[in-house]
Amino acid sequence: MLIPINQQAERFFLACHSSSWVPGYLAERGFDRSAQRAWHIGYAPSEWRALTNHLRGLGFSETAIESSGLARRTSRGTLIDFFRDRAMFPIKSHDGTTIAFIGRSLDAERRYLNSPQTPIYRKRQTLFGLHTLTPDTIPVITEGPLDAIAVTLTGGEGLTGLALCGTALTADHVRVLTRSLDLSRVVLAFDGDQPGRAAAARSYPLFKGICTADAVMLSADRDPAGIFTEDGPAALATILTEQTRPLADLVVDAAIDRWQRSLEYAEGRVGALHSAGAAVAAMAPHDVARQIARVAERLGFDHATVTEAVTDCVTSRLAGGDFPAPLAFGATITRPKGRNPNERSLRGPTP
Repeated sequence: MLIPINQQAERFFLACHSSSWVPGYLAERGFDRSAQRAWHIGYAPSEWRALTNHLRGLGFSETAIESSGLARRTSRGTLIDFFRDRAMFPIKSHDGTTIAFIGRSLDAERRYLNSPQTPIYRKRQTLFGLHTLTPDTIPVITEGPLDAIAVTLTGGEGLTGLALCGTALTADHVRVLTRSLDLSRVVLAFDGDQPGRAAAARSYPLFKGICTADAVMLSADRDPAGIFTEDGPAALATILTEQTRPLADLVVDAAIDRWQRSLEYAEGRVGALHSAGAAVAAMAPHDVARQIARVAERLGFDHATVTEAVTDCVTSRLAGGDFPAPLAFGATITRPKGRNPNERSLRGPTP
């Protein structure tokens, strides 16, 4: 019953599209009518019960409508539409079945609204745009549906945009990708602000041992959709293909940046060394050499010193019995009991 309800809701939103603000707004952003049709973008009217009444008229019960996540109960028990006055982006499963929606508002404070969890839709297991993947594609994971669409529309070297549905990237998302294609490389194109970079760095353990993971380095005030709108598809394609870095770079940079305010002091540099060493010790082997070189360059240590710090972290983890389980990003490590008490602990002071 939930799939037919979502299919009917998609048709309803599409029927409301042309008379709304959505076509003009998206066209101004560079997403023309052809793109809007291809992605089945619709519009949820601003009325309280427009969709609910439409679905009732088609014979769906209130219980079924509420269970679909397309309507909710007010404090008075009245059933009202969950999405109102929003551009509607259908979320589809790998086979193209519509299972939920993302609604985009013009209100910057409540820009995106995702369908609540239902028996056929779980945010932590779903990616917007999954149905567009092909066997030879390179998935580019973004934060919002317009970002994902912008990536796909660039046509750059088989890149296909995907978007998170209001949640952090999870191991379930990675499993969905590996079931959908032979995953050899993934690119993260999160917003260029600090939260976006931090989220990308935290994602590293999810891809370790599975595929090559790269990140697009955007400036703090930019995202893929904004670049698509302001600079054009060709500019976005260039950034996605020529301005990527190994995701491991962001992990090490984040570990060192925790000590940024004390790097001018010897103690701060030592603390940053141990923090970065712990991060590198948990990395895939193919990432280690590059990161040792980067840490040495950033902190002014020779390669032997950095290598020793990394090796020491590996030894500590072996002694503690927790290796080779991946180290959670941002965690600290202390030496196991029995080590020389005069040796410096890898748990540095908070900068």
